Amino acid sequence: MSDPNKVWPTGLTEAESEEVHRHLIQGTQIFGMIAALAHLLAYIYSPWLK
Repeated sequence: MSDPNKVWPTGLTEAESEEVHRHLIQGTQIFGMIAALAHLLAYIYSPWLK
């Protein structure tokens, strides 16, 4: 019943868990870039620090 290739408690293999982690990191980076762009555009539209 116990499969040595599976990682507890998710049931994913190490390769699968590394793939999920890679996609999570990539998604976070894309979200950060979009958020930075949105803040830049908001600052250009209405400069709140001037």
